[in-house]
Amino acid sequence: MSQGSYDDTIKFRAGALKEAAGELDSIHLGGINISELARTGLTDMLRRAMTDEDKIALYENYKAGEVSEEATRLLLGDEFELLQEDIEEFSAAADEDTSQYLV
Repeated sequence: MSQGSYDDTIKFRAGALKEAAGELDSIHLGGINISELARTGLTDMLRRAMTDEDKIALYENYKAGEVSEEATRLLLGDEFELLQEDIEEFSAAADEDTSQYLV
């Protein structure tokens, strides 16, 4: 997995989106922050596109040092802490001595 620089630009054909954003910017009192809207929208759509399996794979890549914590937190949001807690609890349970329950 390659990691690009933070200066990488995501490019797509904006067409009507660019026109609509420009129009809203011109008519909205004080304008709008188009870049912030784009970042928020892209973050939301990336999160929506992720399956549970994607989330687990992402967290495993993060733990292996292949993905930054910042990118992992961005994609997982509040689930970052929940996933981390679940993994820690599972590890603790796996390490627990259960030999007393053997018959």
